Amino acid sequence: MTHPNKHIREAIEYALSRGWRLEKAGGSSHNWGTLLCGAGSRGGCIQRVYSTPRSPENHANDIRKKVDRCPH
Repeated sequence: MTHPNKHIREAIEYALSRGWRLEKAGGSSHNWGTLLCGAGSRGGCIQRVYSTPRSPENHANDIRKKVDRCPH
């Protein structure tokens, strides 16, 4: 269950190390998966992880920013 792009894979590992969890998407989805913050409630933070973003490095940075800005 690893993302094919190393930058995004590292950003996912960053999120997981800070208490977020990963839900893998179905096989026919644009989303590769979804990261959910540790709040566990309906109001928790969500970050979609795309399979093939236009700029993988920017997408990885966006994931890290979302994790760092999570108020939970």
